[in-house]
Amino acid sequence: MNLPNKLTISRIIATPVMILLFLLPIPYGIGIFFALAVYIAACVTDLLDGKIARKNNQVTDFGKFADQIADKFLTTTALILVCMAGITYWWLCIVFVLVVVLRDILVSGVRMLAAKYGEVIAADIFGKIKSFVLDVSLMVLFFYFAVVSTGGITTEAGYNFMEFIRILGVVGLGGGVLLTIISCCIYMTNAWPLISRVLKEGQETEKNTEEKKQEAEKNEETKEATKEENAEEIKVEEKKEPKKKAKNKKK
Repeated sequence: MNLPNKLTISRIIATPVMILLFLLPIPYGIGIFFALAVYIAACVTDLLDGKIARKNNQVTDFGKFADQIADKFLTTTALILVCMAGITYWWLCIVFVLVVVLRDILVSGVRMLAAKYGEVIAADIFGKIKSFVLDVSLMVLFFYFAVVSTGGITTEAGYNFMEFIRILGVVGLGGGVLLTIISCCIYMTNAWPLISRVLKEGQETEKNTEEKKQEAEKNEETKEATKEENAEEIKVEEKKEPKKKAKNKKK
């Protein structure tokens, strides 16, 4: 396994470690400080693995696949953690999480479709800016929870400063979510020619299937009609048979 893939896997492993450090009741905010350190280190590996892979010609299919999973694991988990901690209104937290998660599901589905047809849909700059804004905002909010958990904020100035940090992080999250929507719309616009082609092929396939079904039904009806005609002919022949035998006896 090459170094870029190891860095990607380390980011996946870092996610449950970050969860434990954030949620465990470690006093004085030490656990959250360590969770912040793990998150920052994981984000750094996200910057390094792609650069090292391209520089050393070590790009692999596994790396492309695992990198997307690692990014989604890390960012979505961090977002859910700060929302669970009550960073802002509960309904706003739900909106943040739903937008990020549903966008990732939609884009991943389109990427799978594009890969099936051997096409690559160009990413836009808003996607990279979105990731950067979300990561920085989450780091700010991790820092806020870590400092507040120490219990050392006793002055009004300290409270006001930490409230400013919280609002800064929440506004950053809102901006990141807005960029998430914009990047999703741009990505879907770029992917629309492929999607429309696939839909058209699906309609043609459905039409051909329906035509084949109708043709099969017609053939079945023809077979049934032929069977009925043959049965009638057999009955007629059976009725004629005794008369033939009687004529033969007279002769």
